[in-house]
Amino acid sequence: MASEESFVVLVHHRGSIKRKTRSEVKFTDKDPLCIVVNSTTSYDDLVRSVLMKLGLEGAKRVKKFFYRIPVTILHDTVKYDCLTIGSDEDLQVMFLCRRQFPEVRTPELLAKLIDVVSSSGGSNRNTTNVATAAGSSSRAAVASSSVPVYEPAVQLVASPSFAVDLNDGMQCLSTYVIV
Repeated sequence: MASEESFVVLVHHRGSIKRKTRSEVKFTDKDPLCIVVNSTTSYDDLVRSVLMKLGLEGAKRVKKFFYRIPVTILHDTVKYDCLTIGSDEDLQVMFLCRRQFPEVRTPELLAKLIDVVSSSGGSNRNTTNVATAAGSSSRAAVASSSVPVYEPAVQLVASPSFAVDLNDGMQCLSTYVIV
């Protein structure tokens, strides 16, 4: 069985999109994350990796990603546009573009992060498990105020198994490997 080719994706999380012309798109964040992905990486895996690396699990969630998508290459000039990524199908576009445009070695994403709303204030896309009452596997445990008791979601463990120094200016140490 052939192994999947892994590659680095730069994920900007503090900047914005700067559009100089119709075909010139840049992300303004000067300190992007390095995340290792492969073509079987799901959207949810990518979201988890970004939040885990930032240490923002439970505090923030990814609303969507913006992909700096190559659209044409003329001589040594690459022209880009911006594509919104919000699902597994959208993420597959990035993998296909990487194969179609090998000159663009490192794909770039901008993560749109938003605060997680408390359970009393609205919906929360981060999953939590409702604890069950002692001795029962079918009833939710309820405190005296009739509010369900939540147990924390399963903790993911970071694997600092990938380290690379790209061009001495960009550090990608303790990067999370998604499999």
